[in-house]
Amino acid sequence: MNLGIAVDVGTSGIRAQAIDLERERILSTAITLRHPLPGYNVIDHLHFSLENGPDIAHMLVVDTVSKLINCLDVDTKDVTRLGACGNPIQMSIFHGIETRDLVFAGKTKLKKMGVEKVTRNATVTTAGDIGLKAIPSEAEVCIPPAVEHEIGGDALAMIIKSNLLSQKGTAVVADFGTNAEMSIKVGDTIYSGSAAAGPAIEGQEIEKGSLASPRTISDIELNDGHATCRVLDDEMFAHDSYDISLKDGVIHLRENFIEPLGITGTGTVALISEAMRTGLIEPPFIRTPSKSIQLYPGIQFTEKDLMEAGHAFGAFRAGYLTLAKESGIDFKDITQAYMCGASGFYVDALKAQRLWLTPTSVETIYQVGNTSLSMAVDIVKDPEWLDRMQDLAKDLRSNHIMFANSEAFKSAYVLELAYWDEGYPIERYMKKLREFGLPPIPEKTLDPKVVKLVVRDIADHGTKGLRILNEIGVILVAVFEDCIGCGKCRDNCMEQALVLTEVSEGFLISVRSDLCDGVSCKKCEIFCPERAFDFSKLRIKKGTGIS
Repeated sequence: MNLGIAVDVGTSGIRAQAIDLERERILSTAITLRHPLPGYNVIDHLHFSLENGPDIAHMLVVDTVSKLINCLDVDTKDVTRLGACGNPIQMSIFHGIETRDLVFAGKTKLKKMGVEKVTRNATVTTAGDIGLKAIPSEAEVCIPPAVEHEIGGDALAMIIKSNLLSQKGTAVVADFGTNAEMSIKVGDTIYSGSAAAGPAIEGQEIEKGSLASPRTISDIELNDGHATCRVLDDEMFAHDSYDISLKDGVIHLRENFIEPLGITGTGTVALISEAMRTGLIEPPFIRTPSKSIQLYPGIQFTEKDLMEAGHAFGAFRAGYLTLAKESGIDFKDITQAYMCGASGFYVDALKAQRLWLTPTSVETIYQVGNTSLSMAVDIVKDPEWLDRMQDLAKDLRSNHIMFANSEAFKSAYVLELAYWDEGYPIERYMKKLREFGLPPIPEKTLDPKVVKLVVRDIADHGTKGLRILNEIGVILVAVFEDCIGCGKCRDNCMEQALVLTEVSEGFLISVRSDLCDGVSCKKCEIFCPERAFDFSKLRIKKGTGIS
């Protein structure tokens, strides 16, 4: 059998599929629910690569891909080609190429560091060159191009797989993920950007949050003081599972009851949308005595969660405002919206629109699913897709907007922070838009038609079904000279990723890479009274994790 492997190297998790290339059919699917590198976003992953070593970061990602491939229940010696898709940071780490240019923008600084210009064009290499041990070393590895350092193959994938290029009229497409890649098509011109929404949009950095996976709450309806919670089953289909009284927590089980383990990003969107509609939430406050909303025993949504989610929503809304201003259109001109990614598929599109996660002016909303993985499948089946993606990347570069350098985005995001963190009145928000020269948001929301283009975010799990890989990452260790073994690093680790052990040479710090919050946290360093803890000195424990 001639086999191919498709891989979506995402920021919140990695997905893989095995493909029978002779019959062009999916055989099996495997996913992770976390990323093997410490942290929840690309900035964390980049910092880890810089501080702890690019070789370590590369090995961690490649090793996780190898473990996923081994979960696919196929004869890996028959694999002849692998296609990978993801944003430029994840793909650079996976590929094992330079990443410093993705952190430092100044040409002079990069030159002093000896960093040469990295083009990131479409590339075909081999598994052996990358160090991917799960498949034959001579197997091809196909890597798509990047548009700019923040827009890569995953953004090209959402444009291609949503059929945005063939649509008439003005349309917007967005990947509902950590990096919030988005594009707007005006005539034959496409404007693109990336809003760095953060992990809350996918359910992470929410106290009881999770990526979309079996036994997670994916949608919520609020009526008469009760919440009806929809939970995903083992095949990733959502069912009305139970009702819970928001007043006293009494639960009524439904026929299709599935006990939940957490709440997804889509469930978070639905909860906030419904709670704002009913007055239970008025940012930044939750109007309950406990200042939280109980969804199931052990699963609650807090004001801190609300703030995290608000920051993610704000990045989306600021991104749309920026694209509209830069392209010179009014929001009433946008007639179609495409929602990509797992969160973009499972979320109730109308509830998301109430929060302005899609423009309120659109007539039709299309929910597309995981376009990055489906694009990787296409590349595996037909490597000539790399050339087509290269041509599209070249066209997009002339109208790519760096939100980090955009005054329009900065102004819009300041308003978003004021709204979500301080309860800034929406009337003042609208007035400030005019003062900043940003396009007005229509006060009236249309009642759009919602079209799901696939049955679930990964449309076809294959004949052998879906597998979840829970054991990822490695143990990172260090012995710090001035450590006194007080345990404050361990006690202040919110993710319980750290273990302290006394050894002959002092105290051994052990950190699980996939559980660690990375540089965005570093409470282990902050709470060390002796200033002995140095996160950058953590290295992979010999004999663990790396295959």
